[in-house]
Amino acid sequence: MQAENAFFRGSHLLSRESISEAVEALEKAVKLEPQNSKYKSVLAVAYNNLGLKSNREGNIRDALRSLTKARELTPDDKDITANFIHGTLQAAAAPEEKIPLEQKTAALKKVVELEPENAAARKILAALLNNAGVTKGKTGSHEQELEELERALSLDPANSKIKKNLATAYYNVAVEKGRAGGHQEETELLKAALKLSPKDPMITEHLARSMSNLAVIKGKEGNTTAQIALLKESLDLLPGDSITKTNLAAAYNNYAVSENSDIRPTDRIALLESSLKLDPNNQSTIGNLSRLLIEKAVAEAKHGAFSKAADILEKAAKIDPNNKTVQANLAAAYHNEGLKSGEAGKHEEEIRLLQKAHKLVPSSAEIKDDLALAYNDYAVILGKRGDHKQETDLLTKAAKLVPNNKVIQDNLSKAKQKSHLTEEKKEQGTAKKKTKEG
Repeated sequence: MQAENAFFRGSHLLSRESISEAVEALEKAVKLEPQNSKYKSVLAVAYNNLGLKSNREGNIRDALRSLTKARELTPDDKDITANFIHGTLQAAAAPEEKIPLEQKTAALKKVVELEPENAAARKILAALLNNAGVTKGKTGSHEQELEELERALSLDPANSKIKKNLATAYYNVAVEKGRAGGHQEETELLKAALKLSPKDPMITEHLARSMSNLAVIKGKEGNTTAQIALLKESLDLLPGDSITKTNLAAAYNNYAVSENSDIRPTDRIALLESSLKLDPNNQSTIGNLSRLLIEKAVAEAKHGAFSKAADILEKAAKIDPNNKTVQANLAAAYHNEGLKSGEAGKHEEEIRLLQKAHKLVPSSAEIKDDLALAYNDYAVILGKRGDHKQETDLLTKAAKLVPNNKVIQDNLSKAKQKSHLTEEKKEQGTAKKKTKEG
């Protein structure tokens, strides 16, 4: 009965525009019977009217409070919701001395929840959250600063001011994490900062250093692939950094020779070549690469691919010119490929390859003998063609290589005789020609 009396009294006062007294009576009715939807509906109207009245009188803070209460009682009432949204936007534009920041923010969050595409509400709320975040950051509450600024940017993604502030906040938190040993978190935060502010030199340099430091940790943990990835990213940011170059070169080398890494020989070679590009004078890398190239060349030679073997070993010789093992294997490849060319009737190619083999290993008796025989065989062919001068030249070279070879010495003597006779005939022919002319 008390609730009903309060309700009737409140309704009567509301009809007579005595809004404040009506609200008081209707609040009593709802308090006594909180489940009565009719009482709540009329109280919502009273709150709504009181809010509109307060707004007209310039009492924005009270207006927003009343409009908020009205909407909470009847969330499905479109008119009351529209008044709440309009009142919130008015309140948001008011100075802080008229309405506290917290009250503005709470109301705007509700508006954005009700109307996610309301551009005005989103921009105003984003600006308020940005300011709140910056304030939190100044007091050292960086985690809360991040929360506010991230929400602000989600509401107004194109706002350059918010982007800059959030990038700075990420940077500050990253520095704290790094000092505390949280290098993984430091790196992730700095990446987020650089994404927002791509040309910031301070963030760029700090991220490169952070990734380089994290790479060292990954290397100590045995995670070489992660180490390499981090160092590559770091070097992309600071291409001229000598320490990162050296570290990446070492990581490539270590991964290439690691017994635990399940990688193919060709991939190991590629890793060592990448290492050498970064650190060209590293003797350890040069030695490792030469060894792998020799192994690859030997495998090719076993299958009879002497030309491929020679190409691989030539590369090794350029990298490691004083490596005797490389020289010996390259000489063997030239030797075998040369003999193969000779069998195919390619005598000039045979000689060229055997000469290269002899130059690399001049002490090899086998190569000397084969080169001398190659000179001899080709000389005989040229002699049959009548080219006794070149025949003699080749046999002279052969005789110097193997002076005790009787066959070559005999062939050389015959070639010289034929060459001499040829010259005499030429001279006689020239003399006869001159006599006729005379």
